[in-house]
Amino acid sequence: MNLLWKEDYHIHTKRCKHATGEMEEYVEQAIKSGFKEIAFTDHIPLPDRFDIAHRMDLSELESYVSDVYRLQRSYSEIKIILGIEADFIDGMERYLENIFMSFPFEVRILSVHFLAHWPEGNWVFKYNFPNKSLRQIYSEYLQSVNRGIETGFFNIVGHLDLIKQRHVSLLRDNENEVREIFKGAADKKMAIEINTSGLRKPIKETYPNLAFLPLIAAYGLPVTLGSDAHAPDQVGFAFDEIGEKVLRQKGLHKGRVLHGKIESTV
Repeated sequence: MNLLWKEDYHIHTKRCKHATGEMEEYVEQAIKSGFKEIAFTDHIPLPDRFDIAHRMDLSELESYVSDVYRLQRSYSEIKIILGIEADFIDGMERYLENIFMSFPFEVRILSVHFLAHWPEGNWVFKYNFPNKSLRQIYSEYLQSVNRGIETGFFNIVGHLDLIKQRHVSLLRDNENEVREIFKGAADKKMAIEINTSGLRKPIKETYPNLAFLPLIAAYGLPVTLGSDAHAPDQVGFAFDEIGEKVLRQKGLHKGRVLHGKIESTV
């Protein structure tokens, strides 16, 4: 593997119920591939067991944190960071704040998989609104992401254009709202994740598409790479190819996690 990019800040565990393998296997795969840093960022439990089929229960959160600490002690050759992928859903802000105050997550990925006012069964990557334009659907999603940024709870914007339909970029009709997100993220000193998992899916693109890179650079936002690994062999997925393209973008810098903050590096 090309070692231009040595950090993978988006890795899941089998606690989310749709990933496989032991946490040790993810760590050992990362070491084998030459990574210097990884972050476990499993899905945050949500109130009232919401979407429990795709995330750990609240009662498992302490053991998840303990397992990350155990791995930190066991593997001195790699930096293992405690993180979480946290859904932002309107109305759950106080719940999220309480969890973030209870556990010292250094990586806090903002993700939006659901919108509070969308009927059940409509995820941001699987929805059916025949009476809404795609521009309106994208807009509702982007406004939710922006409200998540405004909370100040997070330090990475995860898979920004997760909602996209094939060949219809969010930059086509919603560029001004994307710019608003980048401005807000810059104000909060966040990073933008380039998530490679889309290359494993039918969309066959990163999240966001690499066409976003010049705009990310224009707002002075650092970038992190995340494999969104749900199996050990997915750690660092496509980082050799994508990392090189990201670093070729003029004015763009790599984001590194240090004591819960994102530091921009050349």
